[in-house]
Amino acid sequence: MNTLEQELLSKLIIIYKPNGYDWMGTPITKDNPLTYHHIEKRNDNNTTLQNGALLTKSSHRKLHMLESRDIDLYNEWNWLFYAINYSETHPSYALSEMMYELKEQTDNEIYDKGLVLKKQKNLI
Repeated sequence: MNTLEQELLSKLIIIYKPNGYDWMGTPITKDNPLTYHHIEKRNDNNTTLQNGALLTKSSHRKLHMLESRDIDLYNEWNWLFYAINYSETHPSYALSEMMYELKEQTDNEIYDKGLVLKKQKNLI
């Protein structure tokens, strides 16, 4: 993470007060710290507070997995990040509900498909 991203991350933390969880509902820990996610990747000039989201390392990885597996779900997450940015405060109850619904869909997309494949292999 470059210096500008570190500054933006610090500002986002002050504004949004994450309360132990990132914007994808994942716990923030010493081993899973917050990172700065670029909502849109156009160019280096697109690094702003409004184009960033507070994600832990593991959430960041999951989001990038979605980018190649389910672009619609990936875009829904980015829409949620914009909505949180627009609010300029800690996510509301409604945004938190949306976050947990998207989290469930994400976990189903990433983990359940693998379980289905394992079950099918055992049947052969």
